[in-house]
Order: sequence, then structure tokens, then C-alpha cells
Amino acid sequence: ESRNLFCCLYRSWCHNPVTTVSLCFLTQNYKHAYDLIQKFGDLEVTVDFLTEVDKLVQLIECPIFTYLRLQLLDVKNNPYLIKALYGLLMLLPQSSAFQLLSHRLQCVPNPELMQTADGTKPSSSGSGFRRPTASNIDYAELLQHFEKVQNKHLEARHQRAGRAEQLDRRVVL
Repeated sequence: ESRNLFCCLYRSWCHNPVTTVSLCFLTQNYKHAYDLIQKFGDLEVTVDFLTEVDKLVQLIECPIFTYLRLQLLDVKNNPYLIKALYGLLMLLPQSSAFQLLSHRLQCVPNPELMQTADGTKPSSSGSGFRRPTASNIDYAELLQHFEKVQNKHLEARHQRAGRAEQLDRRVVL
């Protein structure tokens, strides 16, 4: 049921790239969040887009994402979470959200310092959160769906811009 719900929400939320990443963060699908952020380089970066990334960074600091911030302590088991957050950081202009996320990432511990004296890493079972199993989710297909939806949005924006340009020309004539 969880997988079906995720896939259903994903298909409807992927009309907004930042919302799609937030869904992946909420469901602890960090590798897919990272893969999506890598696709952001192919998207049209607008002021509205950057504003949404800014809001996501603010949301990451809210209580709903406490588990995500705590998972930053387990560097070895959450490399894609860290990569995804660094990806968001690289998208942002140097603003208050940039400073906030940069400061948060500076708090990520060095994995070498997190080892105990006998060479094992500390147990993370006390967090109370378990990552859902991701089996049977076709992430490649979801990523293709995301790209297709975003390309349609880009085409629609270009068509609207073309119509507006034509209207401007008519007014001048």
C-alpha cells in the first residue's frame, strides 16, 4: 500500500519539481531525491523555482523533518541524503536559505569520528525511524515520467510566451 501511495502521489506531485523532491525526503527516498536534483540542471531555473527551493530549505528546519536532520548523523548509511542537500545548496544563490542549509551541512559529522573504539559504528536503532523498503518501485520509470511532465510544462511555458509575444506585436501594429 505504501509503495502504491508513493507512486500515486509522485505522479501527481511531479508537476512541481521541488514538491517532488520534498515527497522523496518525506518518504526517505534519498537516492531518488538526489537523482531528481541532478535533473534540475536541465530545467528552466526561474525566480519562482528558486523561491520554492528556499521554502523547502526552511521546511527542512521544521519539526516535520526532524528525522531527516537526525539521519544526517548516520553519514555512511545516508550518503544520498547528504548529496541531495548539497545539490539544493548548489542551486541556491547566496541568500539566507543558502546560509541556513550551509550551516546545517557543516554540522554533519566526519564519519571517521563516529566510529567507536572497537572500530564499529554506533547503533542507530534508537532513532525509532525505519526506512521503508524500496523494492518493487521502478524509480527509472518514475524519473522518466518526471522528465516527461517537466518537458510538457516547459513547452506550455514557451507556447504561452510565444502567444504573449504575438499579442505584443499586434498591439504595436
